[in-house]
Amino acid sequence: MRERWRNIALLALVAEIPFELKYTLFGLSNLQWTFVALFLLSVPDLIRNWRTLKSDRLILAAALFVILQWAAASYAPEFHANAFKAAARFSAGFALLAIVRVIGNRDAIWRCWSAGATAAAIYALAEYGGLGFPWLFRDQEYYIGQVQRLSATFEYPNTAAAYFAMSLPIVWWTLRRPVLKWFSAMLLWSALILTFSRGAFGGLVVATAAAALFSRTRGREWRKPVLLLAAGAAAFAMVTSLNPYKAQPFVASGTVNLVAAEYQTPWNSLQQEPGADDEVHLKVRNTGILKWPSNGLGRVAFSFRCLDQETQAFVNTPRLVTNLPHDVAPGQVVEVSAQFQTPDRPGRYLIAIELFRGDFDWFSRIGVIPVLIDAEIKPSATRRTSTANLAKWYGLGDPAKDRLTAAIPRLDLWHAALRMALEHPFGIGPDNYRLQYGRYLGATKWDTHMYSNSLYLELLTGSGLLGLAAFGLVVLLIRWRADAACMAIAVFLLHGLVDVFLMTTPIYFAFWILAGSE
Repeated sequence: MRERWRNIALLALVAEIPFELKYTLFGLSNLQWTFVALFLLSVPDLIRNWRTLKSDRLILAAALFVILQWAAASYAPEFHANAFKAAARFSAGFALLAIVRVIGNRDAIWRCWSAGATAAAIYALAEYGGLGFPWLFRDQEYYIGQVQRLSATFEYPNTAAAYFAMSLPIVWWTLRRPVLKWFSAMLLWSALILTFSRGAFGGLVVATAAAALFSRTRGREWRKPVLLLAAGAAAFAMVTSLNPYKAQPFVASGTVNLVAAEYQTPWNSLQQEPGADDEVHLKVRNTGILKWPSNGLGRVAFSFRCLDQETQAFVNTPRLVTNLPHDVAPGQVVEVSAQFQTPDRPGRYLIAIELFRGDFDWFSRIGVIPVLIDAEIKPSATRRTSTANLAKWYGLGDPAKDRLTAAIPRLDLWHAALRMALEHPFGIGPDNYRLQYGRYLGATKWDTHMYSNSLYLELLTGSGLLGLAAFGLVVLLIRWRADAACMAIAVFLLHGLVDVFLMTTPIYFAFWILAGSE
């Protein structure tokens, strides 16, 4: 009976990987509670098979890796509590590795994984189309320009990308029926593409191409990875045919603005009566790389909002829309007379006039500065316009140069990691990079949710050269071959060149399950 429930708990954990809710019970998520149940049910098996585990080289290498994490946490210069918490996470991963090595049941794991991944992809595409419950999994959405990134059942788009990319080889090698295999693969490829994670996409393509080359001398085995790439090409063609803008985040440089605009106006200060219809002449240049369509579902147009300068709150105003006279290509300039209406109540207001896409998806959401008008609204006022210094409203008086946000370039994060490693060759404690990197970039405040954007630099800074070497030993002891588990691990490792997931519960659980099943 216990073994039956243990197997159920393992398969439940695999199925729940893409469905971790943001809500917790006593600090643990549904996924973590499932792991706790699995561990308790597996303790007798771990004890009974300890001799076998002791002779397993992969288990020994993983044990060394975990021991070094605890040592690095113990000798961390500061933030010991956070480092010990991270070491405990690595220990949970090690326990999961040992459990999978003892239980085996690889075929059942892959079938369950395939079913869970397909269900997650179906939900992801439905949610991306507006039919979902994103509040169950995260607090916000993420964009590249005006293009929303798919996050699906995960907190971040890159986490979703890591899971879908790792799942594609498993689905492709596990499902036998051609129709079901192609259906699931197309769903997963489409979901992966809509995350716009070039790291995950590139890691999957490279791993699959390498599998094809590795299998070229083994009869027709090379056809599987080649057909998986063909499914990806078909999915990419399908997604981009539905919306040509979906291809831009993959081909654009990281320093190029997909959506950007520059406004020019002859005046920015207004005296006017309440509830008066008015307009301002604008000259606008498209400084991004996406065309602004003047009609259709994704049309771009102008509208306005009014901010009460005293209460710092937006007031209710009619949504007057000024359409573009035609599509505006990158670099092109368009002139319009943007319509607006002054608030009904007298007072001092800030009128923001800007572009939006679709259903009032304001360009300012992704950092495009709008036209601001300082408006004094008085009864029976004579309309008068002039120019004024609005630097305080544009934030020019407080550039906050000592504050770092999530927009910091990846190369700067890597530079901080290398400086940190040179200063602390034995590590600053696992997961402590995000708490200290700002100091190495000359900042006094920074986003503490930001990682080094490299699995290997994260391990280097957290547990030093020894911790990174131990992880390398774990990787080397995997029995590499062109199958689903090894390809999924390869995708994880390649993606890890530009991202970090060993602190993300769904992905580090997935990694240790894969390592135990190889």
